[in-house]
Amino acid sequence: GCGGLLIKAVRQGHNVYMYTLTRGAASGDPAQRTNELTQSAKFIGAKALWIDNFDDTKLQPGNELINHIEFFINKAEPDIILTHSLGDVHHDHKAVASSTVEAGRFIPNIMSYEIPLTKDFKPQVYYDISDVVDEKVELIKIFWSQQSKLYLKANAIKGLAEYRALQSRLNTSINYVEAFE
Repeated sequence: GCGGLLIKAVRQGHNVYMYTLTRGAASGDPAQRTNELTQSAKFIGAKALWIDNFDDTKLQPGNELINHIEFFINKAEPDIILTHSLGDVHHDHKAVASSTVEAGRFIPNIMSYEIPLTKDFKPQVYYDISDVVDEKVELIKIFWSQQSKLYLKANAIKGLAEYRALQSRLNTSINYVEAFE
């Protein structure tokens, strides 16, 4: 979702930490999906990548999920948390989004990103990614096991970013924007 912002954050010297709750066994090979996560963390220059062992397609908001997310929030001590949108079409992503908001209740900046299939997304923050949009597309391509998913298509990623640039009215010379709730 927010690869462009993460690439820019690393370039600007910020520490980026990644945490994922599953290894993707229900929709693929967990070893392959773990390798893709590792490659993506290296690509963006993440300081750490933590991969948990929850079963994908079975995530439910609740104490266990909230406590795990809160543990890693405390490890990273973030200024900003980026998570899925509550309007994401995948039920696991919705569970992560709601649990992250609760787990990060003491963090002042929790922003939700969108994917091309997110429904009812209401952007409140716009961020220019024109200088890194091609890198964002390359980052998404690392997840080649997921290439059949429509929301990972390069033209959908760039098209959404172009639309958000137009919608943002930030500047007529800005071509690509990531939007956040």
